[in-house]
Amino acid sequence: MNDVQNRQNSRKKTTIPPNLIWGGAIAAIVIAFVIFLVIFMSSSETPTAFLAKWKSALESSDAKKYESLWVKSERQRPDRGYQNTARLLRDNINFEVNLEGSGQPYREPRYPNRYRIEGIPVTVHLPGGPTQQLRNLVIEKKGIIQHRWKIIQDKVDGEGIVATVSPDPTPQPDLISNSNSPVAPVVLAWKSALEAQDVKTYTDLWDKSARKKRAASFRRATTLMSQTHIVEIQYATYGSAPTQKNRYVVDSIRVTLQNGEEIIETHNRTLTIEKKGFFRRKWKLVNDQIGEISGAIALARIERAGANTVSGEESGGTFDGNAPIDTHLKVRQILGKWQEAWEGKDLDTYMSIYSDRALITRVTVRNGTETPVYLKKEELRAKMKKLNTLYSDIQVGISNLQVNGDRAVADVTFLQKFTGTPARGTRPAYSDIGTKTLNLMVDPTDGHWRIYAETWKRYEDVPDFPKM
Repeated sequence: MNDVQNRQNSRKKTTIPPNLIWGGAIAAIVIAFVIFLVIFMSSSETPTAFLAKWKSALESSDAKKYESLWVKSERQRPDRGYQNTARLLRDNINFEVNLEGSGQPYREPRYPNRYRIEGIPVTVHLPGGPTQQLRNLVIEKKGIIQHRWKIIQDKVDGEGIVATVSPDPTPQPDLISNSNSPVAPVVLAWKSALEAQDVKTYTDLWDKSARKKRAASFRRATTLMSQTHIVEIQYATYGSAPTQKNRYVVDSIRVTLQNGEEIIETHNRTLTIEKKGFFRRKWKLVNDQIGEISGAIALARIERAGANTVSGEESGGTFDGNAPIDTHLKVRQILGKWQEAWEGKDLDTYMSIYSDRALITRVTVRNGTETPVYLKKEELRAKMKKLNTLYSDIQVGISNLQVNGDRAVADVTFLQKFTGTPARGTRPAYSDIGTKTLNLMVDPTDGHWRIYAETWKRYEDVPDFPKM
């Protein structure tokens, strides 16, 4: 009897009311539905796939399609880039997007659902001609239940006009293949900076470490920006470096420098552009090499060299040494100024050609004995002041000039004949001849060439202007 009662009591205790059963079932259905929404309705689209959707919206010129890709609140902000692009799409402006030239999408460290894609080349076909842009796109997964990629920024990072060629019966190079290069927008931004003489924008195009490594190239380019630039990129060639996937070399860019209406020179430029950065990878200049001056301009300047530079027939003939022609010409101008100031006893001009850090080695000759004297700039000034009072007339002859170096440094060697006529007394004129060596460099503080070192070695029993 007790066993039967116990079993009945046990069944009564474990009986679950029907309303609880239905409540639990409903809760389970709700949880399953939420899981379904999270798993199946959240976008599984990758950032790269979303890029293709963005490209399609731009190239279809569909303003509504482009608008649907944006976070609504971000579209209203003028600094996000939506408004300018939307206006162009409404005006039926055509776009071409080169996704192959862009950087890889990367997650921003502080935002796990946000990705950034930088350096996307975009060609915009405006009524006045095509313009190339570099765009930075920022996308983020948005939505309470449906997490889908949305644009929060579509910003133009660099822009320039695509070069075109006027009709000409002469066959022209294929410009389209060049403009499709991933580094073409950087070249256009570089061209724009030079022609605007915008040193800051030009500097920003460089990789910071490359500016230090290629300091001579960078200084030379920024020094020339004081002149008007005319940049021709229609004949430029774009090639990727064989051993480095993210490096391009752009060659055969013609640059003409002008001072008012006068053409100073025309030279070739070679740009090396590389994708730099750890998180934010961008195309950056790592070198801007200035090539030789073009033939016609160089020949014209050679013809004028003898009249405007150092005196003496021997100094103005052939250009000996391995320095570029424009360095030869600049050195001749500096030497002409140095020679004229010495002969004219213009001490201030003479000293201005020397760097504040210059180290000068002069030789005193007495009774056939040479004694080297090492001078700093202020000591040289005192010595030259004394020399000017000692002689009433000074003649400095320069011959057999040889210039080696590059566009920022020059090692200059020449034969120097000094003749001084005493200011008073019956002393005969003093004369000596020897090899003078000057080390010149572009002063990084102002871009002017200056003498940083000077030495002299005397010749004995040699005729005037000996041949080396």
